[in-house]
Amino acid sequence: MSGGRLSGRVAVVTGAARGIGRAVTTAFAEDGARVFALDVLADEVGAVAAALRAKGLDVTARTMDLRDPDDIARTFAAIEAETPGIDVLVNNAGVIFFRPVEAVTVEEWDRLLDINLRGPFLCIRAVAPGMKARRRGAILNVSSNAGVKGGNDESAYCASKFGIEGLSRALAIEFAPYNVSVNTVTPGHPVHTAMSETTYGPENRAIWKDPIEIAPAFVHLALQDASGINDRYVRAWDLVQELRAKGDIA
Repeated sequence: MSGGRLSGRVAVVTGAARGIGRAVTTAFAEDGARVFALDVLADEVGAVAAALRAKGLDVTARTMDLRDPDDIARTFAAIEAETPGIDVLVNNAGVIFFRPVEAVTVEEWDRLLDINLRGPFLCIRAVAPGMKARRRGAILNVSSNAGVKGGNDESAYCASKFGIEGLSRALAIEFAPYNVSVNTVTPGHPVHTAMSETTYGPENRAIWKDPIEIAPAFVHLALQDASGINDRYVRAWDLVQELRAKGDIA
């Protein structure tokens, strides 16, 4: 959509087939971005992209496995080659399980950390040279309350999200001289996703929102550089309410 706030910008969203990733992909495209929607779920992410293209929006689906470093490198190199460069990266994809630590297998631990922490690192590593060279960009790493406090039977998930917080704080310092913002984003309110269907009890299910309701926060953060909102743990729901109160969004 020409004339949107993200017009002329190239955005990449991981975990774009469902939930928050799908909502962010939609919001970015509706605000003018050229969006590359990445997910291991080929059919689902393809359907998301096709539906948005049918509305005249610029969305391309790519199948990518966050556990495969070579696949990540190939995917990002291809996107950089066919665009002026990636301006926005949203590391959204993630998995969760609940298990007492003594019951967690090495294979389960490695799979979760590979997707939730190593994957974002590899995606950031892939976009870093271009963003630094162009002195422009925004990196949004989806976090959680589990990134700031522990949870029962969540040793692997909490480790991954605490890791995302530490990674992001360090990268905010590293990228600041290049005018690139780095923030972590937590929903800030229960949202209805495939993951929350397995984690939320009746109380949260009674109040959960569609992820599209927090997507404006991601658009706002995608517009930030190092002089704006940067090196922050952002509650998306709270930011949306703040923007609405200011009249910045409807």
